[in-house]
Amino acid sequence: MHRRWLLPLLLGPLLLATGPVSAEPRLQNRVESFDVSGATVDTIRASLNRHRQHSANRVEWHFNWESTPGQCRITEVRTEVSVTLHQPRLLPDPQRPASVQQQWDAYLLALQAHQEGHVELALNSAREIERAIMALPPASSCDQLQASANATGRRLQEQLAADDREYDKRTQQGTLDGAHFP
Repeated sequence: MHRRWLLPLLLGPLLLATGPVSAEPRLQNRVESFDVSGATVDTIRASLNRHRQHSANRVEWHFNWESTPGQCRITEVRTEVSVTLHQPRLLPDPQRPASVQQQWDAYLLALQAHQEGHVELALNSAREIERAIMALPPASSCDQLQASANATGRRLQEQLAADDREYDKRTQQGTLDGAHFP
């Protein structure tokens, strides 16, 4: 009975250690609020225009390699997505009608959904960077492999920037998804 378990126990760590490793991207999501004030749609819109900030994301990649005589190959890739979301915070105003507050609440929900679309684009890009670097063929030197891996990451990071611009263009900065006030 004990013999059946001995082989998997001995070989399990070896099997896990021999294959290439990539993991789900690590997400660091930070929300920074900026204050918006006003009692009417027009005053809130003017305040929003004065204080608006754009959200940003960044993908970083890290990899390990193994060097054997004559070649170097990737053994592990990890990515990290850093996102800074700028969210407007509407300050209380006793003069604000409930209908204006309802418009604001709907806008804020739509804005959050639009921003989540940008986060998902960044996470997908990080996954693609992991896959692409992991798929690189062995190189004759680790310097050569490192240069190739970093070039791959930079190329895909540039694609993320283009995808973000296209997403904003397609949604008109989220307006078509309801992320507009009023």
